[in-house]
Amino acid sequence: MSVYSGRDIALFVVAFFFPPLAILVKRGCGIDFLINICLWALGAVPGIIHAFYIVHKHNDNFEDLERGGLQYERVPSEEPSRVAYGATNAGKKRYPIYF
Repeated sequence: MSVYSGRDIALFVVAFFFPPLAILVKRGCGIDFLINICLWALGAVPGIIHAFYIVHKHNDNFEDLERGGLQYERVPSEEPSRVAYGATNAGKKRYPIYF
């Protein structure tokens, strides 16, 4: 499975040349779009960085845990017939320890 969809890759290319358009396509006309216009007006690099961040953060292939995007599968395992942890002191005489 690819990390980014084809749409996200195209938005990265668009974000490099015209960042507000990539934000408009990805998030719509909202606060992210207005922030990107302000950053792009200050200089091309802050607008491009913000656009890359928004496209990366709102990835199409992101597994949304709240919507059941994560699927658990049972892993086959073999249980050992006998498990022994540590050592036993059966049959040995115990001496008291004085401090």
